[in-house]
Amino acid sequence: MPGTINSRNPNSQSLSENPFVKTLSIAVFMGIFLVDMGLGLFEIFSTKESPLPSAVVLLIFAVMFIAGIVFYERSGLDTLSSLIGGAFAGFVFSFVFVSLVGGVQFALGGGISSIGWDQVISAVAASMIASVVILKTLSYKLQNQFY
Repeated sequence: MPGTINSRNPNSQSLSENPFVKTLSIAVFMGIFLVDMGLGLFEIFSTKESPLPSAVVLLIFAVMFIAGIVFYERSGLDTLSSLIGGAFAGFVFSFVFVSLVGGVQFALGGGISSIGWDQVISAVAASMIASVVILKTLSYKLQNQFY
């Protein structure tokens, strides 16, 4: 029945297919992610201690190390390259996770008010711009590489 509230335009895109919404949501997520990591590094260097116990960091490293080895072996790399790739993946994921937890602890501990909301929002905006530039550059480079 035309004109009802439940009728849908078959030519319209859903919200998840809209390129503006996709790019904006990725940029917001990456901006907050990068600023949280930066705040976490600030927290770690100012307190000179890890926000997580060493055993938890080692467990995260071990799980990602094993997952990285399996991933790289299934991708066709030899054993030594898989070990190196797994170690790199474990180190990077552990670093990212520890800095994210440090950023959350910094924010929950009232650290954002000491820095100032204006600076944090400006950092998120700058990170959003940088993430969109990086995202578009990588998609352009990868698109030309496979053709």
